[in-house]
Order: sequence, then C-alpha cells, then structure tokens
Amino acid sequence: MKKMLAAGFCCILLLSGCSTKKKVVYMELTAPEERGLNLVKITDESSGNVIGGTSYYMGSNDRTYAQKRVSGFCNDANYTWTTYPNLAISPDGSKIAYVQRANGTNNVMVKNSSGLGTVTQRTFRNVLGGFCWGDDGKLYFADNNRPNYYICSIPADNGTMMSQHTTGNVDDSFPVISPDGNKLYFTRWQSNYGPSIWVLDMETGQLGSCAQGYNACPIPGEENTFYCVRNSSQGRSEIWKVNYANGNESLVLSNVNHGFTNPVLSPDGRWLLVQGNAKSGISNEQNLDIFAVRTDGSNLTQLTYHPGEDMCPQWAPDGKRVYFISSRGNKEGWYNVWSMNFMLH
Repeated sequence: MKKMLAAGFCCILLLSGCSTKKKVVYMELTAPEERGLNLVKITDESSGNVIGGTSYYMGSNDRTYAQKRVSGFCNDANYTWTTYPNLAISPDGSKIAYVQRANGTNNVMVKNSSGLGTVTQRTFRNVLGGFCWGDDGKLYFADNNRPNYYICSIPADNGTMMSQHTTGNVDDSFPVISPDGNKLYFTRWQSNYGPSIWVLDMETGQLGSCAQGYNACPIPGEENTFYCVRNSSQGRSEIWKVNYANGNESLVLSNVNHGFTNPVLSPDGRWLLVQGNAKSGISNEQNLDIFAVRTDGSNLTQLTYHPGEDMCPQWAPDGKRVYFISSRGNKEGWYNVWSMNFMLH
C-alpha cells in the first residue's frame, strides 16, 4: 500500500461479488506512463452511469466458457472480460454516443464530443450487445428483446422510427456497417457453434454466414474483408484478418501474455486500436488497457497504464485523438468517456 501511495494513487479496496478479484478504485486521473496523452474527461458520473464492461480472474469453469463465447480472455493471465462495443463517434466527429443505464434499462445517449451541452437519449429499448454509428446517420444496436438479441437501427439525431434488421431464435450482437453502407455485419451466437460473423445485404436483404469469430471491423477498399477476434484453443483472444469470399485468413496479433479484442481501424488504415489485459505496475493486478498495433501485426504499443479499466476504443475522424471508456478517477469506480492524444507515427 505504501508503494501505491508513493506513486501518487489513493485507493479503496472493494471485494467483488462476481469473482475472486479485488476491485481497486484509484482516484488519480492518470498513470505516470501516460504523460503527454492530454487526457480529457467527456462525461461525468453525476449525470448517470456509463456502461463499460466487466473483467475478472477466471475460475476453473470460466476458461471453457470464455473460449466459446464473445468474451475476451487470456489463460496465462487467468483473466477474462466482456467485449461489447459501447462507444461510437459520429462520422464528422462532433458527437459521441455511449450506453447509459436509466430506469432499469440500458440505452444509447448522444452528446457533443467536446463534453459540453446536453445529453439526448436516442434509444428506448434495452441495448445489450453493442452498437455503432453508421455513415448513413443511423445508430445500429443490439436490442435485448427477450429472450433473444436482435439488430435494430434508429436515426442518430432525431426521430423515433426504429427498424429491426434480424429475427429468429438466436442472439445477434456487435453490429457494424461496411464503409460503403451496403452491408451490415454482426455476430451471431449459437450454443452449438459459438460465435460467428454474419452479413446482411442492406439492398437485397440477403443474409449469410461469413466466418468464425466476433467483433468484425470492415476494411475500406477491401471487399468482403474484415478484422475480427477469435478465441484460440491455445487460450487467448487473437486478432485475425479474414476475406470470407476467397477464404484467405491470416493471424494479425497474438501474444502469450495478453488477449486482444475490440479492433478498430484508424482513418488512414495504418493502425488498429484494441483493448487487452495488462498487469498494472501500480496495483500489480491484471486490468484492461488500450493498445495500438500496425495492421501487419508489428509495433504493438500499450497506450494506457492506469490500474482502472480502459476499454471500447474509438478513433476521432482525423486520427489524432482516441476516445475510450474508463473507470479511472472516481471513488465509486464508475465508467466515463475519455479522450486522449494518439502520438504514434
């Protein structure tokens, strides 16, 4: 404890009810390694609880569970986490959207990316399973229409006309629109097969299965190709590049000490942001941090080092800043939206 306080961190220890991990809440806003990031807090916990995710040390049964689900994990670190993308940026970068819990349900909220101004609630369902902001001005989200999850959409700015895009006795989540707006990718989970990525042709309505995996990240200029996450039999979440039309698949990022999920491609196509587990030098515990890696798998760089949880990275349209969700800097350990400089070249 003395070592933690000497490093400038005030902490509160809470015993988590869902795992054997102790939840450590750190009041400092930044870690020493984060100098120069120009961290900016966009939301405030006083206006509501932003939904981030959960992570914990795995029990003996969790390894098999994580491998077959849409959970990030790393066996060597004995760590697993949820992966729903709960943050999005408008195409022009002027607004952010995030999931917030209110009145017993989770819904998408929109506000200015500067942090100023009011917050507008845009969905009135129960958003569980991630969402995205399409270039067509719509929010695509996974609606927990019990007992299943369906992909729906609603205008991002105004109006209440909602469209439902998938149906059936299945769970659909992680929606993302292709750069040309013609295809809707999503993850379908079936108990007998695990997660797989599907595609819906937005013009014809044709639906098809693409490949094993989840967290699809379409690539501009490369038809029928995306980055995605696969949970390997070796015990970690990995980033793959897949062309589902010709069957070409290549491993982009794998590391024995880390699992990686939630890939998002930089506007210039040179970098991927991912979230992954890392051991904090402050707490000596595993937590989630934001990493960047070249699209060829080289130059893996850890960007955040705070012992709180950092997740759901998203690029500003100019590629100069990164938005993410973090539990740092408040005594309750609540999540907020933050932004930081991206300084790699």
